[in-house]
Amino acid sequence: MATGMLLWREISQSLERRILARELAPGDKLPTEDELSRQFMVNRHTVRRALSDLQEKGIVESTQGRGSYVRRPSAPMRLQKRPRFTDHVRERGRTPRTQTLKLQVRPADSRVAAELGLRAGQPMIYLERQRFVDDEPTGLSQHHFSHDRFPTFIEMYRSRGTITQTLIDSGVLDYTRRRTAISARLPTVHEAELLHVPRHVPLLVHRYLNIDSLGRPLEYGISRSTTEVEIDFPEPDRD
Repeated sequence: MATGMLLWREISQSLERRILARELAPGDKLPTEDELSRQFMVNRHTVRRALSDLQEKGIVESTQGRGSYVRRPSAPMRLQKRPRFTDHVRERGRTPRTQTLKLQVRPADSRVAAELGLRAGQPMIYLERQRFVDDEPTGLSQHHFSHDRFPTFIEMYRSRGTITQTLIDSGVLDYTRRRTAISARLPTVHEAELLHVPRHVPLLVHRYLNIDSLGRPLEYGISRSTTEVEIDFPEPDRD
């Protein structure tokens, strides 16, 4: 290994190679400063300089008292009138994918019933999915629809594979976002496992209501994501 001021660079490059080789995956915790000091036979100041270099490159994120973790690739979510996850990701030259976790009919609780204009206990379609970008998990989502309005939703979704196409084939040619409420919280153990994130990294929680072209409630959803948020503002009126 090199000596003097180049020691920290050697450590940084060694860790970066392990990350690129997927020996350390996004969300994985790096060895502690003490462990790295012993491994490379250097003092902790040199290790901290190496970790700082990785942070500056956006490869690693560190929290005092919790350690350093491999940073997840950023895939910002855009808030807009017509939210389309697949289209937005593809526009960035990346590959989107969703995986269905649950798809069933269940009674609507009071919150969902109020959002969809149903009575509490009425049947609704419950769809839970996991989102991936370039095969990295980026979010979990829950989707709720009126079963009375879409009695064949489950069968159609299984054959179409997307919510948008299922709605189109059900007679809903367009839908828009009426509102979105954003909050943040720490992930549960299950969420952390699915999203490959440490428990101290907060998730963004979006609660939203989509409506059809007549303004009727269409879908109530809740998503939990590790992504940043971009907001599209409408173009200003011009005289």
